[in-house]
Amino acid sequence: MAARSTAGTGVVVSLVVFVLCAVFLLILSIVFYTGQTKAAQSNVEAQAALAKFVTREQQNRDQIKALVAKAEHGPSVVQQLQREYQELMGYVSGNPGNTFAALQSELVRFGVPPEGESVRNVLQTRVQNLRNTQNDLDSLTTKLTDRGNEISELRARAQQVQQDHLEQLDAVRSGIAEYGEAAEEYRREVDEAKNDYFGAIDRLRDEFEGQIAGLENEKDTLYQQVASLKGRVDELQAILSRSRLRAENPAMLVDGHIIDAAGSSDRVFIDRGRQHRIVLGMTFEVYDRDSAIRVNPNTGDLPRGKASLQVIRVADTTSTCKITRTVPGRPVVRNDVIANAVYDPNYVFRFLVHGKFDVDGDGRPSEGDAEYLRSLIIDWGGSVVTGEQLPGDLDFLVMGVAPPLPPPLAANASQFQIDDWVRKRRAHEKYQELFTQAREAQIPVLNSNRFFILIGHTER
Repeated sequence: MAARSTAGTGVVVSLVVFVLCAVFLLILSIVFYTGQTKAAQSNVEAQAALAKFVTREQQNRDQIKALVAKAEHGPSVVQQLQREYQELMGYVSGNPGNTFAALQSELVRFGVPPEGESVRNVLQTRVQNLRNTQNDLDSLTTKLTDRGNEISELRARAQQVQQDHLEQLDAVRSGIAEYGEAAEEYRREVDEAKNDYFGAIDRLRDEFEGQIAGLENEKDTLYQQVASLKGRVDELQAILSRSRLRAENPAMLVDGHIIDAAGSSDRVFIDRGRQHRIVLGMTFEVYDRDSAIRVNPNTGDLPRGKASLQVIRVADTTSTCKITRTVPGRPVVRNDVIANAVYDPNYVFRFLVHGKFDVDGDGRPSEGDAEYLRSLIIDWGGSVVTGEQLPGDLDFLVMGVAPPLPPPLAANASQFQIDDWVRKRRAHEKYQELFTQAREAQIPVLNSNRFFILIGHTER
C-alpha cells in the first residue's frame, strides 16, 4: 500500500509540474507575442518616420548607400547632406545660408531661365560664346596689328615721299629762279621790242594815214556794191527756185533711154555714161514712157516701173546695166525711159533727209538708216542739205517714219519722263511743220519706199 501511494504522488507532482510549465509557456508566449506586436508597430512607425527622409527605393541608390556608409564612422547622412548643400550654395551664390528660390532668382538676372535648361548648359553656352568672341577678338587684334604695321609702313613711305617731294620742290624752286631770271630778261627784251614796234606803227600810221582813208572809202563803196549784188542774186535765186522744175516734179523727169536690149539676156544698154556722171552701182527704174511717171492722186504713191536696173559697166557715153527686177510679160525694150530721183545728167538735186528710217524693214527706225540714204544720195551725184530748215532751192524732202504724238503726262511724272515727253513732242511738231512747209512750197515729199522706187533700188 505504501508503494502504490508513492507512485501516485510522483504522478501528481509530474502532472503539477507539467501544468506549471504549460502555464509558464503560455505566459511567455503571451508576453513574447505582446513584445513582437509592439516591435512590429515600432518598426512600422520607424519606417514611416524614415520615409520622411528617404524612401526605400532611394535607400537602394549608390549615392545614399555611400552616405550611409560614411555615417557609420562619421557625421550622419543629414549632416552630410546639409554640409554639401551649404557648400553648394556657397560655391554658387557665395552665401552658404542661401535658399534655392533665392538662388534661382539671382540666376535669372544672369540669363539662366527658372525652368527648362540647366545652369551647366547655360554656362557651357556662355563659355563657348565667350571663346568664339575671344577668337574673333584675337583675329581682329591680329588684323589690327597688321593694319598698324601697314600704317607704319605707309607712314614711312609717306615720309620718304615727302622727303623726295621736298627735294624735288627745292630743285623746281631752283629751276623757277633760273626761269624767273630768264623771264625778266625776256620781259626787258619784249619791252624794247614793243617800244620799237609801237614806234614803227606810229611812223607807218603817219605815213599811210591818207592811204588808209582812201581805202576805207573804197571799201565802203565795194560793200554797197556787194550788198546790191547780193540782193539781186537772192532775187534771181528766188525766181529760179520758183520757176525751175516746179511746174513739173523733178522726180518725174526722164534721166535717159534704153538704147538696146540683149534679147533674153539680163543685160541692157542706156544712153548715159561717164560724161553724164554715171557711176558704178547706180540704179534706175524703167518705164514704157515718161507719162507713166505720175503720182497716184488717190494714194499719193509713185508707180513702180516695169523693171529695175543697176549699172555694172560705164563707158564714156553709154553704160551697161543688169536687170535686177522685172514684171512678167513686160520686157525691157529699146526706147524705154529710165529715171532716178537722185541723178540728173545736167543738174545736182538737193535733198533734205529728216527723221529716222526703217530701210531694212525690221520695224526699228534708226538714224543709221537715215545716214545710209544720205550716203546713197551723195554717192550718186546728189547734194544733201544739213539742218532742219527748208532752203528755197530744195528739190526733195525725204521724210522718215512719222514720230507719234506722245500721250499726256501723268501727274507724278519724273523729270526724266518730262524731258522725254518734251523731246518726243518737239520731234512730232517738227515733222509736221516740215511736211506742211514742203507742201505749201510744192517741194516733193518722199518716204523711203517712194525714194527707192524712183531710183530703182531693190536691195532692201
